[in-house]
Amino acid sequence: MKVPSAAQVDRDHLPAVQGQIAFARRLAGEQAPEIVVPSSAEPMVSYNVTVREARSIASELSLEREGFALIQKKVSATSERDPEVLRDRYLQEMVPFIRDYFNASWVVPKRDAVVIRSMGESSAPSVAQQSSGLVRPYPAGFAHIDYAPIAGPVMAAREDQLQEIPIRTYSRLMIIQTWHALSEPPQDFPLAFCDGSSVVDTDLVESVFSGYGIRHKTWLVHYSPLHRWYYFPEMTSDEFALFKGYDSEDAYNPRSPHAAFDNRRAYPNAKPRKSVEARFFVYYE
Repeated sequence: MKVPSAAQVDRDHLPAVQGQIAFARRLAGEQAPEIVVPSSAEPMVSYNVTVREARSIASELSLEREGFALIQKKVSATSERDPEVLRDRYLQEMVPFIRDYFNASWVVPKRDAVVIRSMGESSAPSVAQQSSGLVRPYPAGFAHIDYAPIAGPVMAAREDQLQEIPIRTYSRLMIIQTWHALSEPPQDFPLAFCDGSSVVDTDLVESVFSGYGIRHKTWLVHYSPLHRWYYFPEMTSDEFALFKGYDSEDAYNPRSPHAAFDNRRAYPNAKPRKSVEARFFVYYE
């Protein structure tokens, strides 16, 4: 959706920070520290990764090439404090935006995939919020792609069934994801994105996500020194990251992993992150 500028920025020389990200073990003898990651039963290893600042190249980024973009848009729902009200209002605002942005035929939000990450919150989430996965007290600090290709159509059909939406034929299906920072910048655990053009198929390993009443195929990621990681520092609630989780048009599916990382090396006094993320099924007739 973005047109590269005439004079592109030299990305190798962008300002960068160092962050620890967990990866699926590639080899039995891989020389990297083992790490336990919440919500993942797979063996993980930790690597120190260079994460470049992407604000200066935001106009060059494409969901079809890198797999992620930065969007400037005020969303009034982000000021809502009640998690369930926030979820409902957020979806009400974002569905028409996603439909218009992609010029899609229709959009269905995945209601049970709205997640509010709230680290260091003084009031604990309710039992219902915890059991549904709506409020989670930890970031997803491991490299992953939420849906393996086989899971995209299956999860889309499941959502239609849950919302009692008649299944329609379509020519193309995408899963589009959003990530909004709700806490003031800088974030202690911002979200990093891997340039999809730096990822090859052998970097990906199929796994199974099982939790909150859901079970589906997902992708974990092996570490590669060829990966190019980026983030948008000091995000505000008037902007959000947009990224692609799946595309039935494989030529436009960039395989872009993402992960949170601890950025307190660069910002020692950063406040605990609070954020909201969501996923949308985007259809074309």
